[in-house]
This record gives sequence, structure tokens and C-alpha cells, in this order.
Amino acid sequence: MKSTFVQSHPAHHFNESDTFDYSERDRYFIQALKSVEALMDIDAYIFDYKNEKFLYATKNCSFLMGNSLEDINAYGSNYYEKILLREDLDMIAPANAKSFEFFYSLPVGKRLEGYYTYDFRIRDKNNKVVLMNHKITMLDFTNNGVLRLGLCVISHPANDKPRNAYIKMNDKSDVYEYMPSTGKFVEVKTQKLTSKAITVLKLASTGKNEAEIAKLLGISIFTVKYHKKRIFARIGVKNTAEAIQWTNNQKKLVKRV
Repeated sequence: MKSTFVQSHPAHHFNESDTFDYSERDRYFIQALKSVEALMDIDAYIFDYKNEKFLYATKNCSFLMGNSLEDINAYGSNYYEKILLREDLDMIAPANAKSFEFFYSLPVGKRLEGYYTYDFRIRDKNNKVVLMNHKITMLDFTNNGVLRLGLCVISHPANDKPRNAYIKMNDKSDVYEYMPSTGKFVEVKTQKLTSKAITVLKLASTGKNEAEIAKLLGISIFTVKYHKKRIFARIGVKNTAEAIQWTNNQKKLVKRV
């Protein structure tokens, strides 16, 4: 039975007619990661989505928590459900689905030009909760154009809280943040908002109410409400608190991803 983690991938459908022998390509990708591992300290693994197994992991890969590949492959994709905290998994699963929808909406040649990054918590062998960041990039496709291998790089997160999810395109500066309230990835760009709208958000983030903002800007409360409604619609949030969170992310996003 597929795990929630794997079921979240809407494009996770492999054609039975795809009988190509990928073993040589597997060896190529494993050797490439081994070569990088020999040059630098890297915490990473390759996941085989077609066969639902971990293909290779670097020495002392933190996600394995001291287990061997054989140990974790006994669980297959259910390994994610075994070690992730349930509340984080419940958010990451739909975010994963939307990230795959995003990449599969791109032309095949563009799907290798970005990565998906998110923060989550696991519980280690000592029952200690550990926060980590995953960056996942598509590594290889089947002959039918379905994602086959993904390269996952693990690091300490820049955030102190879990469940932050982003898509970053390598060939341009576009970044998209996952908003749980709407179930969508929203492009993170301050130019989406007018200078007046940004000022309204900045004042709201300091605790000013609508009447105070209206007085400071010399506009009516109706105009303040109008700006806030436009802000919510443009950045894909449903209230002021989420809009403020979005604004704060602008300041940290370039370093974070």
C-alpha cells in the first residue's frame, strides 16, 4: 500500500509499457553523487519514485538516522510516515502534490531547472524532535516523461519552525511559497503589490488597526479595507495575519532558499 507521502504525487503514474532498463543510468547518478561526496561534506540521498525505494544515501545521511539502506527500504516510501511528525506530514503531503503539479505543468525540458524545499520535523532514535530542511530536485525521468529519480539534499533550516514550503526556479529569480490556507503555491514578489498596499501591510504588522492606518495615510477606512482585500487576493491569503507573514517572508526568502 502506497504511503500518504507517495499518494500525494498526482503525476505518480508509471506506464507498464515502460520496460527500459535504467540500471546504467542509476549507476551514473550514484557515482556522480559519490564524487560530490568525496569533494565536500554533503547530506543527501537519491529516491527512486518508480520503485519506491532509496537508491543511494551519503555516508551518515541524517535522514537515515543510522539505519542502512536495506533497513529503510524495508519500509519503502512508508519510511517518511514512520519518522515525520504527523502534523508536518499532513501539511507536506498536499504541498508535495501541488509541487508536482507545478513541475509537471512545465515543458519536460524545464522540469530539471528548479527545486522544491520544505522544513519538517522527525523524531530520532532517542525520541528527540529534530527540525531539518529538504531540498528536492528532479534528477531523471522515464521514457514516458514521468519523474523517476529525485535528489534530496538535507540541511539545517533557516527557520525555527516547520512546514515552510517553497519552489525555486534555477533559471530565473522566481520563488513560490506554499500557502496552506488556499492549498496553492503563490509567487513571492513584492512587486505584486503597490507601494500603498505595502505601506498598509507594514503599518498592520506594527499592530495598527484600520482606523489608525486610515488616519496615518490620510485615506478613508473604506480605502484601507479595499487595499487589504486586493492584497489578500493578489498574494493568496485570507486574513491580515497571513498577509503579514507573507510580507515578513519577503525579507528572508533570498537567504532562505
